[in-house]
Amino acid sequence: MTQFQPVSRGGAGLGAGAYRAAAGEVADDDAAPGGFVMSQIGLLALRGLAGGTLVVIFALIGEAVSPKAFSGLFSAAPSVSIASLIIIVLTEGPVAARQASTGMVVGGLAMIACCILAAATIPRIRSLKGSLAAWAGWLAADLGLYWAVFIGAR
Repeated sequence: MTQFQPVSRGGAGLGAGAYRAAAGEVADDDAAPGGFVMSQIGLLALRGLAGGTLVVIFALIGEAVSPKAFSGLFSAAPSVSIASLIIIVLTEGPVAARQASTGMVVGGLAMIACCILAAATIPRIRSLKGSLAAWAGWLAADLGLYWAVFIGAR
């Protein structure tokens, strides 16, 4: 076992992740519940690879269903969210995956509000102003739901 030494952070106090091994190893508190230790770049590459693989699988499912308008629905959001959740469970544990999935639901509800607003405003006030109104509606719904779920509930 390597002895851990504090790392100076410009005069700031030592936080939970401020201890690193003198030999460059990752501290025990940075290891995931399953024992995985991965760099941020490796984790990002794994998420991209897993997401891309699932996009292809869901795109094939989208090609098999009818009508073809559902292909985009099957190839984007489900595959990326499933890949992300699997990687989060493996690297950070189920508690982090629960919080991430709650955030995905909040974002999905805000996207529904955006789509409804876009469908109502774009035909009336044209594309640029209607899109801006829909985007503002998404932002308001997302921030409101974020506050209600993550901040106001505590």
